[in-house]
Amino acid sequence: MVLKEHTSEIVFNVATLCFFISLHSISPYISRYAVFLGAVEQEVALLGPALSATAISFRPLSGFLIDRGRLKLLIIAGVFLTIMAQIIYGLSNSIRIVYIGRIIHGLGVALFIPASIYTATVAGRGVAGALAWRSTMIGLAATLGPAIGGMVIGLYGYQTLFIFTSILLTVSALLSLIALKNLRYARENRRGYLGDLCRVEFAVASTAILCYSLMYNSFTLFLPAYHKIAGVDITLTTLIFTIISLFNLISRIIISLLINRIRFQVVAAIGYGMALFGVLLIAVDPTSPQVLMYAIATGIGGGLLIPSLQVIAILSIEGRSRGIASGIYTAMFDIGNIIGPPTAMYLGSTYLEALRASICLTSPGLAILLTHITLTSIHIDKTQRK
Repeated sequence: MVLKEHTSEIVFNVATLCFFISLHSISPYISRYAVFLGAVEQEVALLGPALSATAISFRPLSGFLIDRGRLKLLIIAGVFLTIMAQIIYGLSNSIRIVYIGRIIHGLGVALFIPASIYTATVAGRGVAGALAWRSTMIGLAATLGPAIGGMVIGLYGYQTLFIFTSILLTVSALLSLIALKNLRYARENRRGYLGDLCRVEFAVASTAILCYSLMYNSFTLFLPAYHKIAGVDITLTTLIFTIISLFNLISRIIISLLINRIRFQVVAAIGYGMALFGVLLIAVDPTSPQVLMYAIATGIGGGLLIPSLQVIAILSIEGRSRGIASGIYTAMFDIGNIIGPPTAMYLGSTYLEALRASICLTSPGLAILLTHITLTSIHIDKTQRK
């Protein structure tokens, strides 16, 4: 499958932007919405797993179907299911109904995201560059989403936010349909094989994103909920996530511009360390004005880490298996979402203690990256000496 027109890639980028703005407009505030509906700590901790349990079940299947030419079906179905989730959120009067919305939302995410990533791997220009720019669109959405979501909630309430995200998703579906018209199927066998995934680079990148997601998914759930319980105005919560997203975006743009001049393993390790350190400082005193400075480090770190790991993972795999690779790699984030918040809450019992516990859970990811870099450098050095 190849892209016939360069404009298709641009349209897919905009469609992805709309989809992820809808996602990030809700993500930082779903825990506050749950508290608003009367949810307690343990119920809030399950909001992430409720979405990810579904997503992790279907992402590998989504990747499998992509490699067999079902790209259009997956993209449109993913957007449609995500719109359904917005409707359910808006009609919720209890945490149980929100859970239903999260499950359907997870299915929509599982279908759309691997397909969106895969369309970048069949771009007419360099695949690494296309992946980096697709990641930049996600970063831009992460910048705009929290600010938009916080503003809409503050002015008009949660129900209006869900209407707004439904409109964005409709636009995403229409743009995807336009771009998909310029896709054609190559006649060669595109079937992927699980054996193609047995690469050290893919395993390292997937494990690292899993460990990172243990912390970040806990962070996005527990920090807003802690602010709500502590009586902190939503403005501080909004500013934290907006700053994180802004500097995340700046980092992604820099990576996209320097795509041929960087060593992705090293950039990923630097980003991991910065993100870990930033969240650690925020967790020390989450209500202090200084958290806005720490949010900068968190954002830069995530912006360096995520696109680097994505390029490492996907480009290490044969083209015929990049659909299933995208599905499995993105599923790692969902596994972290399932494991992270409940485990952190079990270890910490309160929102703040759980946030701090999640930092310990994510530390092995940095160690894995540094070990891989060290072993790779040793291997290269020995090869050059020969």
